[in-house]
Amino acid sequence: MEAIKEKLSGWETEGIPALEVKQLLMGLEMGGADEALLQYLDFLSGIIPVNAGFFLHVVPEFDLLTPMFRKEVMPLSGVNILKETLVNRMGGEISRLLTNGRIKNVKYKVDEGSPLEELLIEAEALTPDLVVIGQKRFANSHGILAKNLARKVTSNALVIPEQARRSLRTILVPVDFSAYSARALKAAVAINKRLEEPARILALNVYEMPNVSAYMMSKTETEFRKMVEEDRMAAFDAFIATHLSEGEENVEQQLVEKDRPGIAHYVMDYAKEQDVDFIVMGARGHSKVELLLLGSVTESVLAGNKHIPTLVVK
Repeated sequence: MEAIKEKLSGWETEGIPALEVKQLLMGLEMGGADEALLQYLDFLSGIIPVNAGFFLHVVPEFDLLTPMFRKEVMPLSGVNILKETLVNRMGGEISRLLTNGRIKNVKYKVDEGSPLEELLIEAEALTPDLVVIGQKRFANSHGILAKNLARKVTSNALVIPEQARRSLRTILVPVDFSAYSARALKAAVAINKRLEEPARILALNVYEMPNVSAYMMSKTETEFRKMVEEDRMAAFDAFIATHLSEGEENVEQQLVEKDRPGIAHYVMDYAKEQDVDFIVMGARGHSKVELLLLGSVTESVLAGNKHIPTLVVK
C-alpha cells in the first residue's frame, strides 16, 4: 500500500477547513469488540471522508506457539495457513460491517508480534492522519491499552470504546489554554463543519482557586472568588477569539472549580452530565512536567472512559 504523506494542516491555519482523513490505520483484535468498532467507523466515515483505510491484526507470538516449539508442533506452512485464515476472516468482517462504501481504498493484513509495537511500525511506514483502536468494556483484556498507543504514536489517535453510541450531537473539548488544547478545539470545529446538524461544542476549563488569603487583598472571600472567576473567563474569551475565526466561535464555555485532586474525573463527570457523544483532547497539557509524557489528564480520561469515543490530537 502506497503511503500517503500529506498531513492535515488546516488546524494550524486561519479559517478551519472541514475535516477529512487522507489515510486511516485501524488495529483490529479479531474478537467481539471489532463489530462495534467497525460499525462506529462506518458511521463516522459517513460524516468524515476517509480516502484510504488500512486494517491490521497482530497475532501475539505466543498465540502461534513460540519459535522453540513451532518447528515440532506447527511447521511454517501451518502458521501461514492460520494467517491466511485470519486474513480471509478479517476481510469478511470488514466487508460485512463497512456498509456505506465511503472508505475508497481498503487494505488489510495480519502480522505476528507485539500488537502495540507492530501497529507503531505500520504507523511509521504509512504516516496516517489517524490511528484508531477499540477499547473493550474491560480494558485490561485489550491487547493495546489506549494510553500506551496515544503516548507513542506520532499521529492523531482515536479510541472507540466497545459501548460507544453512534451519535455526534455534543462534542466536549477540555481546555487548559495550551497550544495542544487549541489544536483540539480546532479539530472539534473541523469535525462540526461536516455535520448536517451542527453539534454543541462544549469547551471545559477545570481550574483551581489560588491558595491566597482573600483578606490579604482587602477583599471578602466572595469578592475574591468572583474576581478569579471573571479573570478566568476573560482568559477563556481571549483563547477562543485567538484560535477561532469569525463564524467559528459558536462554542459554549464552561468553568468548573477544582476542589479535590485530579482533573480527569471532572471531565468525565461533566461529559456524563451533558450527555457528551465525543471528546477531543490535546495530547499534552499546560504543565511543563506533562510535556515530558502524554498529558496525565488525557491518560486518565483514556484509562477511565468506557463509553465516549476520544480523539487525541497531536
